[in-house]
Amino acid sequence: MESLQDDEQRQILMRFFKTGPGEYGEGDEFLGLKVPQTREVVRAVPKDFPLSEVPELLMNRWHEVRLCGLLILVAKFERLATKKLEHDEAAIKGRDEILTLYLQYAEQANNWDLVDLSVHKILGHWLLLPSNLGDKDYKIKLLDDLAQSSCLWKQRMSIVCSWKTSQMGDPSWCLRYAEIHLHHPHDLMHKAVGWMLREMGKRVSMDLLRDFLRQHTHEMPRTMLRYAIEKMPEQERQYWMQMPPDGTGGRLLPGGKNDQGNETKDKSKSNRFAAIPVPDFLDMILKGDDEAMYYLLHDRLSDQFRNRYEVYSHNLFDDYEDVIDDFFLYLRERGQSPNQPLQRIKKKESFESWLLNTFRNYLSNRAEAEGQRVYSHLKESDSILTIESSDLTDERKLAIVSQLIAYAHQVFYPRGRFIFLRSMLTMLNKQRAVPNKEMAEALDMSYLAYRVTLHHMRQNVKRFRERLLKGETLYLDADHQQMADNINHDFIHLYPTLFRIYLESIDSLKTSSAVKHLRQQYLEERGFAVHEPNPDSPINVRIPAFWEMLNHWMTT
Repeated sequence: MESLQDDEQRQILMRFFKTGPGEYGEGDEFLGLKVPQTREVVRAVPKDFPLSEVPELLMNRWHEVRLCGLLILVAKFERLATKKLEHDEAAIKGRDEILTLYLQYAEQANNWDLVDLSVHKILGHWLLLPSNLGDKDYKIKLLDDLAQSSCLWKQRMSIVCSWKTSQMGDPSWCLRYAEIHLHHPHDLMHKAVGWMLREMGKRVSMDLLRDFLRQHTHEMPRTMLRYAIEKMPEQERQYWMQMPPDGTGGRLLPGGKNDQGNETKDKSKSNRFAAIPVPDFLDMILKGDDEAMYYLLHDRLSDQFRNRYEVYSHNLFDDYEDVIDDFFLYLRERGQSPNQPLQRIKKKESFESWLLNTFRNYLSNRAEAEGQRVYSHLKESDSILTIESSDLTDERKLAIVSQLIAYAHQVFYPRGRFIFLRSMLTMLNKQRAVPNKEMAEALDMSYLAYRVTLHHMRQNVKRFRERLLKGETLYLDADHQQMADNINHDFIHLYPTLFRIYLESIDSLKTSSAVKHLRQQYLEERGFAVHEPNPDSPINVRIPAFWEMLNHWMTT
């Protein structure tokens, strides 16, 4: 490769890949080879070229030599990823070895072309193939670690790998990591996320892309939005580029400013679909199957919902916000499909009336049920355990709970991890927590996104618990296995243990300063910090009571 060096082309590439001082490719060195020349070298490499030789290429000073090493890994992986070898044990082992080596030297793919020419064909394809390294939860954790890395190129890997998953018909990876990187500060990530959303729309469903845009257009950087809608008709592109009505002449951007740099008000983010006629809105819900649409309907009808709640509030134990969340989850889980109750509505214009009447009936039934229950203390006689877990010994429950908490902490990405721990502390300590709306704002999330995240998190915890009840083993790395062991050995002091981990989780948030400021604000206003353990009255947790509270938390 050094024999092919071209000094004139070298200068062009160094400018193109921004290798100057302070630029993203600072210090990178080029031979001056074009990609087809590098591919020609790769084609000449024998198929039995040892995997152990590749790191020498990946650690090379020359950009093109590192690309050569990456493309050799791509070629090796693709030979083991054919349909015929998909479930072959030797092929699975070989793919895992290549993937492990690729991630071990991920930081050597230190420019966008090195990432984009390799990650979707190795990591992206591996996500959808059998692996001995771990199940889908392990794969999500692996990508979450890349997404939360301080290395720009690892972050880019976490989204660009979805190019392959979208090609193979799975949009979930793209949508998950596009949302995680929505507020990323770097222009290269804006382009990557927009590009992957565009590919997802093209390869899987334009309706899914439009649903994503309906939820997030108001907070997407312009470059990201332009890339995402690039292949749409001109008229539709103009529609998406228009701002939500914030009254200042600019489209909303992260940080509370619009394109003109003017400050905006929070209310400009809500009721974005308020002017859409009810029949059209109902069509959106039926078409998109998106729970967030229910919440947007709630925003349209919040006064009517609240008025009905007030009629029954004296017989209800939960605040309005908790009740309305439960109601919308109840709606989605009725019948054999989430939309079944909606599909029975013949007159779309009467949808809002139907929704309000359903809410009134829900409140009536809930008030009657809660009137017959004593909530002061959860006792074993008030058991709400599922049939399959009612005969478990306390020792078995303790083992499940310990692994469950550690596993949830391991697989949730930082924001979800924080919300999970906060929920656990709120459940154990009846002390009133910071309202969800304020916490969502501190986390730089919309209130709708916060509620949806909380719902999905509860469903995942419930799924993890069911797997443990069936005797399955959840994969825990060494640190989280130690966490499970500590919880198991000292369960009575679970509250201070969770609180310590909760404080550590704040530091892992991109918005940690905002969350810390909110906690300090409550300390100054109320004289105590929310969730802070009280040394004069420690909370000692017993496994039977906690088991019931946990089951109740997952099912309400």
